[in-house]
Amino acid sequence: MDPVRPRAGLAMDGPMEANPAVTTDIHRPFMLMTASYTRAASPYVETFWRRLRGRRLDVQATGAVHASYGDNMTLVPQAGRLPGLPEKQIRSMVGTLDPDRGVLIQQAYPRAFFDRHLRGRHCGDLLDGPSRAFPEVVYHP
Repeated sequence: MDPVRPRAGLAMDGPMEANPAVTTDIHRPFMLMTASYTRAASPYVETFWRRLRGRRLDVQATGAVHASYGDNMTLVPQAGRLPGLPEKQIRSMVGTLDPDRGVLIQQAYPRAFFDRHLRGRHCGDLLDGPSRAFPEVVYHP
């Protein structure tokens, strides 16, 4: 029986450290949504990127940090204000990306990616380069 293999993959600012390390090429579509774990900052991410042979995409939301992806972006500012954390400290934890925009980005890009690569649906040009709808998202070739 052949192992089940994903048809497409997504990492939302994952460190991409595999144990054992990825030593074979990956011939599936893969999208990186980076913040702290960029190809420039992490040799693991760069090594993983070089192994991608299918459609690959690396996008980064300006002002995002690692905790920006997920619920932290909206929950930490609310919880942090209760004990009186300074705004600067809260921003260091979740970044400067507007939380409402961050949620939209986290919804739009994965949806478009998986619609295209798993469902075969046309998703417009969101994955093809910079978008007027999301000017804060930077594409890294």
